[in-house]
Amino acid sequence: MSKTITNQEWEETYLPMVNHLTNEGISYETYGDEEDYVRQQDERHVWTELDGDNGVYIVSGYHYVNRIQYYITTVPWTEDVEIVVCEYIDCDCYDGDVDPKNNCDECGGTGTKTVWGD
Repeated sequence: MSKTITNQEWEETYLPMVNHLTNEGISYETYGDEEDYVRQQDERHVWTELDGDNGVYIVSGYHYVNRIQYYITTVPWTEDVEIVVCEYIDCDCYDGDVDPKNNCDECGGTGTKTVWGD
């Protein structure tokens, strides 16, 4: 079972930390010193950005398969369900082989759109 929240709700609730190893944003790489640091953290403070079937997700916990990057938050997640921060999916105007239509009302011609939680 999963619960979906917006990126803004996630940031305001869980307070992602700045990557102190690079001082370049809040994400951590999936290899080397950055991954080693993430693995040393309590899992309830770790979030994984994943490449999923319908787009990109940020989910609670440490995941290995399809990982893109990690995040560490000040506030731990405590729910007994997986939290999905947001979902990025391909827009209907984009079929993977052709550039998206610039006049698309759903995505504005970017080819992807974000679906937020209820």
